[in-house]
Amino acid sequence: MVNRKLIYLFLCSLIFIFLGLFINVKIGKALEGACVDCHTMHNSQNGTTVVSGGPYRALTTGDCVVCHSDSGPATVPTVVSMSSEPTYTFGAQDEVTAGGNFYWVIQTGGDAKGHNVNGTNATLPDSNIGSFTPPGYVTNYGTYGRSHSWDKALTCAGTYGCHGDPSKEDPFAAISGAHHGNVLCNSTAGNCDGSTVAKSYRFLLGIKGTEDPDWELTLDRDDHNGYYAVDADSDSGGPADEASINYLCGECHGQFHYDTESGSYASPWLRHPTDYDMNNVKSKEYGNYPGIFNGTLGTSNIGDYFAEVPVGNKNGAVLSQVFQSGDDAIVLCISCHRAHATPYDDILRWDYSSCTAGSQNTNCGCFACHTSK
Repeated sequence: MVNRKLIYLFLCSLIFIFLGLFINVKIGKALEGACVDCHTMHNSQNGTTVVSGGPYRALTTGDCVVCHSDSGPATVPTVVSMSSEPTYTFGAQDEVTAGGNFYWVIQTGGDAKGHNVNGTNATLPDSNIGSFTPPGYVTNYGTYGRSHSWDKALTCAGTYGCHGDPSKEDPFAAISGAHHGNVLCNSTAGNCDGSTVAKSYRFLLGIKGTEDPDWELTLDRDDHNGYYAVDADSDSGGPADEASINYLCGECHGQFHYDTESGSYASPWLRHPTDYDMNNVKSKEYGNYPGIFNGTLGTSNIGDYFAEVPVGNKNGAVLSQVFQSGDDAIVLCISCHRAHATPYDDILRWDYSSCTAGSQNTNCGCFACHTSK
């Protein structure tokens, strides 16, 4: 006689096994590596504390800074080097990810080198600014623009940060669930649609783009991030604009962004342009990008993508060449700056004080676009 109870239990087991395999596959695409890299069950092992300062919520082994420091898991990008200075070589391979490294801003006198983020040991507030308010801050700037006064220090995520959901002040709550849900942004252009934090470029809510799997630790014309941007001619604050990496910067530095400066198209420019497609002026010096850097980081021809002076495109795709069609060489805020920190003032990618017109200085990224200077 068939034991119906055993059959029922067997079928249930198969279902649970199937669901377990399915969940593992889905998570594997989003976040790979041993669970212990990021989680600890009790923060105790053999009578000793696993993580000093813990326990942390969601059983994690640390907060943003702890996990993304040089003492954190090897499976996540390092954005805060605590023990030693990372190598930084403009125009060549080095130890710095696309956003830079907070190492330089946390050094004595380093305020001009980067964003002073709470928890990184940076000076709070920035001694040069004298307040927590970001330079050029405009309240209610676009859909995700902040409506508050800046009376608190900058955080990694949340209302006073860049990553996560800005409607949530708590950085942990603002980023919660994003790491395991990040399935779409590490593949082809267009899959990172910005609809949720997990589906937004680098967890920047609403921003589109294509993420380099190794965060640009290796770099050449074919190996880099893909930045979504739109030409200023169509930059009217609409949905397309608000998905651009430039708009992300504008959320906190709105006065430096195209829409807020009347007369931006006047000659001469009032501020350095962003959201501007160099295809509009490719018959001039700009059409010789990457200029004197041709021959570095995999470039061999005029128009090859120079990853150290990145430009955006309307698809947020990883392009090997620009000037192939309209809207594929759009000037970005991060064409000149990095998001976290660099060895140079104003978070610039290169040493601006060394830029001299008429020179062939390959440490001056300005000459990638201003090729006749």
